[in-house]
Amino acid sequence: MRYAELWHEGDALLYVNSSRFSDRYARFRLRDIQAFVLTEYPLWNMWRACWLGISAFLTLVLVLAPPGAWKLWALLPGIIFVWAIAYLARGPRCRLVLHTAVSTITLEAVKTMAQARAVLPELRQLTEGSQGRLAPDGLTVVDMPAPPLVVAAPQNAPLLLQVLFGMMLLHALLLAGFYFANKMDTGLGFDSMLLFAEAVMAVMAALRWRTTGLLMTTVSLVVLVLALVDGGVLAYSVVKSLGGFVEAVNRGGARPEDLEWLWMKEQTVGRAAWHAVAGLAGWILLLATRGSKA
Repeated sequence: MRYAELWHEGDALLYVNSSRFSDRYARFRLRDIQAFVLTEYPLWNMWRACWLGISAFLTLVLVLAPPGAWKLWALLPGIIFVWAIAYLARGPRCRLVLHTAVSTITLEAVKTMAQARAVLPELRQLTEGSQGRLAPDGLTVVDMPAPPLVVAAPQNAPLLLQVLFGMMLLHALLLAGFYFANKMDTGLGFDSMLLFAEAVMAVMAALRWRTTGLLMTTVSLVVLVLALVDGGVLAYSVVKSLGGFVEAVNRGGARPEDLEWLWMKEQTVGRAAWHAVAGLAGWILLLATRGSKA
């Protein structure tokens, strides 16, 4: 629900930190920057290993155990497990701090070592272009300032879109697994949670149309519409199925295993199909626009 961005304009850096409800801005002239301090954090520690193992175990319980409403308690560990895998896939975290004579600020726009390795050479070149290059002693200017570096306006695909389209492909694979294992009712909890998450992330991606571009924003809006429609149909079928089951119980003789879900097979196939198509289309666009990432 929060994001940070670092922009270059002329002879200054603009830092934006947003909580979606309020924005904080800071502007730093390149000639005033004294240092960038990078600290790398280890990828693994005891606590991350523990909650990854526990969430993986509970996710297996959720997927492999017999159907039953009692398994809904394992949904949260399953979501945590998916988030943990995505967290580890991003690599070691870091902290990048900008120092001037009068202020110190942590640049939350740079959170991983991969991001730091991509952005630090550009920051160094921009700073040296304004101040000149320092000798190894850090005190003597050996080169006078060069002409300012021209940085192309970014049309990049942020991590949010990568997670969104990756989640959609994962959703399609899970649905295929439930379909062929004949456990489609077990996937109802996954469907509802993932559809809600996809709708929220699609809204957030559409709000960042300035950096994602018109095409990616359009795809995000299509995902939002499909997720809302699919979620509405799913909610209707669940209510209708449970209503029919309650009526059967009132007539007597119905058991929980006699619950017949309305349109279960058709919904599962349709949901897997549009997730696969939209997810693949999104990743194709991400890879096609990778060359223009600044």
